[in-house]
Amino acid sequence: MITLRIRGLYAAALTSLFHQYAQLYEIVQPDEEIQTRMPRTWRMDPPDVTIDDHPEGRGSRDTIRMAGPADAVEHLLGLLRERCADVIVLRRESSQLGATYMGLVGIVSRVRRRAIVYIGEQRAGILPLRYEDRELRAGAHIPVRIEALTSEGDDRLQLSAVISVPGQYAVLTSSQSVKFSKQISDEATRERLQQLGEAQPTGGWGILWRTAAQDVEEALLVQEIERLTQASRDVQARLAATTAVGYVYGGEMVAHVLLSGQAEAACDALRAEVLPTLPGHHKYRAQGDVYGAIVNALEKELPPEVLRARTASLSVLSSIDTMQLPIHDTVRFLVRQLNGQLQETGPGQRLAYDLDQGWVDVRETVFEQEGLSSDLPFDKQPGDYAITRFQEGSWSYVRRFYGRDGSWKGDEACLTTPIAIFSDQVHLVDLRVTLHHSPQQAPVMMGLEALQTLAKQGVVGLTLFETVRSEGEAILQRFTASAAQNVAAEQP
Repeated sequence: MITLRIRGLYAAALTSLFHQYAQLYEIVQPDEEIQTRMPRTWRMDPPDVTIDDHPEGRGSRDTIRMAGPADAVEHLLGLLRERCADVIVLRRESSQLGATYMGLVGIVSRVRRRAIVYIGEQRAGILPLRYEDRELRAGAHIPVRIEALTSEGDDRLQLSAVISVPGQYAVLTSSQSVKFSKQISDEATRERLQQLGEAQPTGGWGILWRTAAQDVEEALLVQEIERLTQASRDVQARLAATTAVGYVYGGEMVAHVLLSGQAEAACDALRAEVLPTLPGHHKYRAQGDVYGAIVNALEKELPPEVLRARTASLSVLSSIDTMQLPIHDTVRFLVRQLNGQLQETGPGQRLAYDLDQGWVDVRETVFEQEGLSSDLPFDKQPGDYAITRFQEGSWSYVRRFYGRDGSWKGDEACLTTPIAIFSDQVHLVDLRVTLHHSPQQAPVMMGLEALQTLAKQGVVGLTLFETVRSEGEAILQRFTASAAQNVAAEQP
């Protein structure tokens, strides 16, 4: 069981999501709005993982932060990717504390009762020697856990030879004994937990009962020990398969996660199960006060049954247009890179749009538009321009390039996560997968291999990669068919 504390813009939606998996996750310390809308007995224990949104310099809140044990955070990311294909991990920040490494013993000092152990990446730590470590020799490989980031009187890592597998109520340790949190002082409780711990078949692992265990039914404690025992077997298997010095598992992690078009739409549906929610709620609330104030007003004024019945044809953008927010003549592009950087380009001239159908046509002057690709398959000349239709929710867009005389010069298709259109902006994610097509060059797709590598690294999910590949192949077929027609038309 992983306990979660969730705050921020996405709190209601993510609470609704993880509540559907009550056998795996439990929400603790919910905010007042959730407590009011979901009346029940809530635990106020410290969480394993905290989740909140991460405002950026320009005030947008498209990303969330997940902080906690690395294995737990990765588990949550896996669930998010199952529900939302366009979830992207912009970056991971790992903390060494609690992580397990395969170490190489360097210097062993029997006098000082410690050893220097190298754990890779040109790092070493101090391992205090126990009685059972008396046979330890230089050159030996030994699993170690980072106990503290510094040792007393030394700036090197403090290591422990006791490996642990943490849970909500207990911690399994490679030290074969039953121990207790210092906060468990009642003798009867200690005796009960002692007997319960000794009765559990842990495969030789010890048990450290956490403070939360003293008020929990024994059946739940037994279930957790069974789960941790299986996890300890997995740890042993990882250690047995490790042949080189370096990281094995565990530690803390902070993951910065982008929630783009599909994910925010999924959050709308999840939030609607708890609170009255207009479709487009997270898309617009994430962009700051101007849109957020209008969304809040609409959700307060409209009856819940009307909100639940609203469809894409009655979108937030349509409502905003009705409320006379200006629809700008020019459009700028906010392009998110996969490293998290946000680039603003443009402007482009709005030629036409349909709010209900969710599209906008934009004209860009090539030499005035710095965001256009430099590897286009034709020469760019003064007066060249591009016309693009952006469709809300689409995974791609195609720029058609023309000379100043109106002659077609080529096409460039770019793959993105689902597009988000605002009154003066179009939000895109650069997945670095493009297709080119011109009279001088046969259709070609580039960048798919690099995206596959990012999928293997956990930056994007496999579902996103497969979606992009399918979308790219469909565009490639259209480009190929168009090229064949052009060749046929040129033949006498």
